[in-house]
Amino acid sequence: MEHNDVCLRPLAQHGHGTETLQMFEDMVSSGVKPVTTTFVVILNACSHSGLVQEGRRLFKSMTDDYGIVPDEEHYACLIDLLGRAGCFDEMMNQLENMPCKAGGLGRKVAEHLIELEPQSSAPYVLLSSIYAEEGRWELVAKVRRLMDERHVRKERAISWVEVESRVHAFTVSDRLHPLKEEIYSVLKQLADQMEEDASVTNAKN
Repeated sequence: MEHNDVCLRPLAQHGHGTETLQMFEDMVSSGVKPVTTTFVVILNACSHSGLVQEGRRLFKSMTDDYGIVPDEEHYACLIDLLGRAGCFDEMMNQLENMPCKAGGLGRKVAEHLIELEPQSSAPYVLLSSIYAEEGRWELVAKVRRLMDERHVRKERAISWVEVESRVHAFTVSDRLHPLKEEIYSVLKQLADQMEEDASVTNAKN
């Protein structure tokens, strides 16, 4: 363990988040370069002290300022921080987009969120995706049965398009947009043009 981690850890473990961050800043100002384990300590300190903004900033600074690529342990700290603060949407987004596989961490978080928000589809979808990646199809089926039993439906994906300073939202098979007739007319023209182009290409080959 690095010397600076030894100094920071006792403060972090006893819930002195602000003091831990101050000591960290003092170390950096004096020329001490933080390492991978240093960020585990200070992110844990932020989590246990409810310092959400500071935790987000430090997590981002790992890559931006120190060239340290976060690993699963760093993500676990960040996700714990967000979960304790009730930032469930942000927590799910971090899990789904983390470059390292969510694995056991993802399962634990998804299962916890299902307990907290049993009618939200996101944690069920995440858990099902993790099981699918692992080839555990019987558990994928179990998650889907649980969704059916609880009448949980997967939310439709929404696309947003800005045209002339106005934002338009679309879902799959959307028939509610006020300009739906014009939109589907253009889509049909595009589809016909693509089909025609494909026929010409196939004829040339």
